[in-house]
Amino acid sequence: MKALVPALSVALLAGVAAPAAAQNGDFNLTYHVERTPASRLSIDSCGRVAAQVARQAKLTADTQSFPGQLVTVKGGRTGAGAFVVQCIAVGTTTVSVVHGMDYGQRKAAFGAFADRTYAALKATAK
Repeated sequence: MKALVPALSVALLAGVAAPAAAQNGDFNLTYHVERTPASRLSIDSCGRVAAQVARQAKLTADTQSFPGQLVTVKGGRTGAGAFVVQCIAVGTTTVSVVHGMDYGQRKAAFGAFADRTYAALKATAK
């Protein structure tokens, strides 16, 4: 599983971002990583929060779950950007990794999405 998660992370981010990024070499990446006790934030709640923030931002979100291991929420908008949120079970800890990639040199909607998602995950874990 340890080797699968980094490879899956790269594959998912590349798969979502590659077509539009290839059209324009400029992008801005915003990311956050947080470790939270699983008793305060499960991978399932992490995924639900990420999908909810995406819906509130009027973004499409595709959720994929590997029970007890990983929940991934990903989406984007053609020509604008992409996001990937991974909720990873590591023992008694939930690791949340939030990526927002804006296709352009400056932080924009997807960077802001990453910031809002990170804040929502932290608030849920309180």
